[in-house]
Amino acid sequence: MIIVRPIRDEDLDNLMRLAKAAYPGMTTLPPDRDALLKKIEKSTTSIAKQVTEPGRENYLLVMEDTATNLLVGTAGIISQLGEDDQFYSYKINKVTHSSKALGKKVSVETLNLSNHFEGFAEVATLFLDVPYRMKGNGKLLARSRYLFMAQFRQRFPNQVMADLRGYFDDQGRSPFWDAIGQHFFDMDFAAADLFGAVNGNQFIADLMPKQPIYVNLLSKEARDVIGRPNDQGKAALAMLEKEGFLWRGQIDIFDGAPSVDTFIDHLETIQCSAVGNIVGQASQCDDTQYLVCGGDIASFAACISGIEIAVDGSVKLPSETLNALALTEGDSVRYVKL
Repeated sequence: MIIVRPIRDEDLDNLMRLAKAAYPGMTTLPPDRDALLKKIEKSTTSIAKQVTEPGRENYLLVMEDTATNLLVGTAGIISQLGEDDQFYSYKINKVTHSSKALGKKVSVETLNLSNHFEGFAEVATLFLDVPYRMKGNGKLLARSRYLFMAQFRQRFPNQVMADLRGYFDDQGRSPFWDAIGQHFFDMDFAAADLFGAVNGNQFIADLMPKQPIYVNLLSKEARDVIGRPNDQGKAALAMLEKEGFLWRGQIDIFDGAPSVDTFIDHLETIQCSAVGNIVGQASQCDDTQYLVCGGDIASFAACISGIEIAVDGSVKLPSETLNALALTEGDSVRYVKL
C-alpha cells in the first residue's frame, strides 16, 4: 500500500537514493548525505518537541510503498519562515516618474527585495518518483501536508506560502538569474541554489543589492520569465491554485518564479475535510476514494482509501487501511474526497 508518514532516522539510505533521483531539479533535497541527515534530524526533533505555537520546526513527510519498503516521494513543511534564516523574495512594484518640461509621465515596474513571507509556513520539497506518478499518488503526497497542518493546527501560523520552480531553457539556463543574480554571486544558478539549500540564505543578504531593480533595464528574455513557472511546474501551480493559493506579485529571488500564498484555514483540503471516529471494519465501500489520515504526530500516516460514513459521522475503514495507518476502533480519522 502507498502511505505518507513522517521521516525516520533509519530512512537515510532510502532518502539518499530518492535525492539522487530528484537532483538537479530539487535543490531542497540535495544528494548530500550530511545535508540529508540534518533534514532528518530537524524533522524528528520537531516531531518529538512539545509545541503550543509555531517556531523553528521543520517536518519532512515521505511517501512509502509498503510492499517494497521503498521511499518514493517527499513533501516538506517549514512551520514558520524567518526563524532560522531570513527569507527573501522580490516584490513587483510600480513607480511613476513625470517631467513637466517634457509633459511626459512614465510608469515602470521595479523589483524590491522583500521579507514579506517571514512568519508564514511554507510547503516545499515536493517530489514523487516517476514510476509512482499515477493513481492519485501526487494528490495524496501534496495534500497530506494540509491534512498534517489541520491535525496539528497549533504548530502552524495563519498563512502558508509555496515557491515554484522558475523557467529554464533547454540548456538548464535561467534567464532571470543570468540578468540579476549572476552579476552579484559569480556562480551559475544551480550552484547558488544548491549552496542556499545546504548553507542557508545569509549570503543573499550579504551580496544582493538592497536598491530596487528597474524591470525595463533587464533583457526581454529575463522580463518574459518574471512570474512564470517552469513548464513542468504548471501542473503544480494549478494544484496550488485549486487549494486556494494566489499569486500577489512576489517572485523567487533566484529564478523569478511566482511565490503564492493563502490562509491555512482557507485551504480547500482543510475546509472540505471532516473528522470521524472509527466504529469498525468496512464491509463494502462504494467507488468514492478519500484521503484518510490518523494517528498522533509521531505515528501520523495518510493514504487513499474507501470509507463508510454513517449518518452520525462515525466511519468504518477497510482492514487494509486500518493496518496501514495502524488504527483501531475508537481512534479518530480526518478524511476528504480525493
